Amino acid sequence: MRSGNATQLNRQESISLQAALFMQRVYGWMTLGLIITGISSFYIASSQSAINFIFGSSMSILLIFGVQLGIVFAIRPAMKSGGWQMGLLLFIVFSASLGVTVSSLLLRYTSTSVAQSFFVTSGAFGAMTIFAFVTKKDLSGWQNFLYVGLFGIIIAMVVNIFLASSALHFAISVIGVLVFAGLTAYDTQKMKQYAYSQDTNNEIGRRASVMAALELYLDFINMFIFLTHLLGSSRD
Repeated sequence: MRSGNATQLNRQESISLQAALFMQRVYGWMTLGLIITGISSFYIASSQSAINFIFGSSMSILLIFGVQLGIVFAIRPAMKSGGWQMGLLLFIVFSASLGVTVSSLLLRYTSTSVAQSFFVTSGAFGAMTIFAFVTKKDLSGWQNFLYVGLFGIIIAMVVNIFLASSALHFAISVIGVLVFAGLTAYDTQKMKQYAYSQDTNNEIGRRASVMAALELYLDFINMFIFLTHLLGSSRD
């Protein structure tokens, strides 16, 4: 009886350790992505030649956006053929390319207000992460609501390109913060459940950790962008 209990305890400890290592990889790679985006954005915002090259032509912006979108859709297939290392490489490239988006915030808003938005985002992200880890509520029911909200934001942003409505821009930013805060909790709980239910110390587990890092990275970045639109003080 004692032997059986000891075996069960050892198994639970092994699962907990493996799950902890999985989550350590996820948050480590997510943090790496944020650091790369920060370096990239500060370089672009401080280089007049980079500003002229990127923002001087709408074609350049569309090309970069196309590359970003292509990478997001290419990561899973690339990992199937090239392993998790290929996925991590694409994630790093994607993080660097997002520096273009963040640099536009640095050029539009004051450094102080951008920094304030970053710290508020970090606090909100941390709070939603803790909530996802401690809550006993199943957040899978949030999925449809959050994805509908996400598609609604995308449609509203496209419409506002033509309307240029400040009221709609404000509404999009508020809803964007709420949607990506919700996605942070949902994606975190999904990652936690995967970590405790699957063998993550293999190729498939490492691929899953890259995808989880990408999802949480996007949650953070998008929440930061929308919060900056709300809290940012214009340089004009």
